[in-house]
Amino acid sequence: MKPKKQLIKAAIEDGSLDRMNMLLSAAHLLNCEANNLVDEAAEVMLKRGLLLGELKMRHNDFVRSADRYFKEFAMMITTNKTKMDMFSDLEEFDKSFREWAKVTTEWEPINNSDKICE
Repeated sequence: MKPKKQLIKAAIEDGSLDRMNMLLSAAHLLNCEANNLVDEAAEVMLKRGLLLGELKMRHNDFVRSADRYFKEFAMMITTNKTKMDMFSDLEEFDKSFREWAKVTTEWEPINNSDKICE
């Protein structure tokens, strides 16, 4: 097996490292967006008393897993500029994705009755 320095050098030279970086960055943006959408859906379900049983258990599993993923990924973001760039990219992606998916950021229940289970 080749030494790590040789493997890294070859990956840089043939563009593999840049490709990996772009793919992982895109995947991270998708994970962030998905996590935000799941959180928003959970808030709506919780207000209506619908986040219960197996669904609540699986949601909690998802949240714990996402927390571990984001904690690990955060270790790769070493500068404030990179962090700000990522949040800027996420904001732009969220705007475009929500427009495409027809999921507005502002939403209120049609009939804001006393059915809310807070």
